[in-house]
Amino acid sequence: MSGYLPWWGTALALGTLPVCYWIALRRPLGVSGVLARFTRVREELEFDRGVAAVNNFDQSALEAEMLALTREAFGDRGGLLAVDAPSTPGDARPAAGVMEPARTVATAGRACAPVPPLASHLTFLAMLVLGGAVVALLRGSWGAGFGAAFTAQFAAGPAGLAALAGGGVMVGFGAAMCGGCSAGHGLTGAGRLMPGSLVSTGVFFAAAVATALLLGWRAW
Repeated sequence: MSGYLPWWGTALALGTLPVCYWIALRRPLGVSGVLARFTRVREELEFDRGVAAVNNFDQSALEAEMLALTREAFGDRGGLLAVDAPSTPGDARPAAGVMEPARTVATAGRACAPVPPLASHLTFLAMLVLGGAVVALLRGSWGAGFGAAFTAQFAAGPAGLAALAGGGVMVGFGAAMCGGCSAGHGLTGAGRLMPGSLVSTGVFFAAAVATALLLGWRAW
């Protein structure tokens, strides 16, 4: 296996996969947000335990307790927290003072699914590494070095690694500032025509073009 996929195949894959991922899982496909969870593992594990506890709790009892606490703290002003008694025999509404079951309001398909457990995101990151390893095995090489263009601008060896590390820190800082990385905004967000993602992606590419021109002028 050698060379690259044809441009049209890569374009179809990059355009289709993130949108299908959203349709299937109702979660944006991104990497920076997943990595950020592992900078606060203790808090994330506590969050997962809390979600599990809530999901295992009787929802009706939980809602009744929340309603009672709300009445205790704020009072039942004007009967806002009670449901009127049925006005007709066919009216299925509960009697006064009985909490009405919660209704789920549709949000035109734009609401995110609950955050997956930390173990699911760990599996996601592990599969990214495994996928790269499989490609390397099929290609017969574990890497092609820094490349002539990179070494011409920076250097090989420790200096090149330091440049890559510095660039990675800058990318992480930028992703944290704009709430997503090039995968989240450029693929999932732009694929769903989200205005914020379209603007962010435009800034990504403008900065990349400006940097490339600056490095080219420096080399010249």
